[in-house]
Amino acid sequence: MFDQVVFAGGGGRCTWQIGFWESIANEISLSPKVVTAVSAGGLMSSLVLMGKTEEAREHFWTAFETNEKNAYWGNLFGKEPVFPQYGIYRNAMLELFRDGLETLQQGAELRIAVVHPPKGLSGGLAFGVGAMAYYADKHFLRSLHPKIAQRLGFKQQFYRARDCSSIEELVDLILCSSCTPPFTPRLKLRGRTALDGGVVDNIPVAGLDNGKGRVLVLLTRRYDQFPDIFTQRKGDQDWTYVQPSKPPFISVWDYTNPELAQKTYELGCADGREFLQKQVSEEEVSNEQFQ
Repeated sequence: MFDQVVFAGGGGRCTWQIGFWESIANEISLSPKVVTAVSAGGLMSSLVLMGKTEEAREHFWTAFETNEKNAYWGNLFGKEPVFPQYGIYRNAMLELFRDGLETLQQGAELRIAVVHPPKGLSGGLAFGVGAMAYYADKHFLRSLHPKIAQRLGFKQQFYRARDCSSIEELVDLILCSSCTPPFTPRLKLRGRTALDGGVVDNIPVAGLDNGKGRVLVLLTRRYDQFPDIFTQRKGDQDWTYVQPSKPPFISVWDYTNPELAQKTYELGCADGREFLQKQVSEEEVSNEQFQ
């Protein structure tokens, strides 16, 4: 039904994508040839394609249960990190991806976006400028696909997960796609400064193949100017966007609340069932028109 799928970024909100996928995948025989993803969407898409979503929920929920705070300010002048998210995120992927790389390499071509800043702009300054451009587009202009960061010279580049030769390399790629200091360290990919792939566009459609087909775009935030499900014609393709029916319960960097993570997952499941119902209704109407 859909030839390609897009996983938007959004940290903890991406949990919604797992619930949605699990509700619809078998019902519509969802088996895309290409998947593009960014940031935590890279994690979720990897888990989906590896078939490890249930194991992942158990792992993360347990980690969240034992993590008391999202910031340990008492560590500010010590050796332990102030923000625990990076360590939890990295260790979870190293654990969950075991025995999954071969499955990932043999399935859909997963392309993960990383942003590289313009020359002369690196480190914290690069992320600060990129973040301001992104938030101006998303929160003030409410753009689906921002343009400001790209015009400033930030480049969104896609890397194929199947080219990773080890689990560690795949983990590093997703971490670079999620690089948002101070929650993560400053990172480099192949010698180049890496920033969260969503700095240019949090909905990584630039990695899609051209040509006829249908694309499913899984958002993680609410865009109130659009309905929950809407389709736009892009060249020879139909892009069907699906957004959460209400704001996801968990926030981007909340690693303390398994209950809100579970509710976000359940919202995705419910929205997936609603999506299926609408698909059935549309098919019935279409069939009646041709009888």
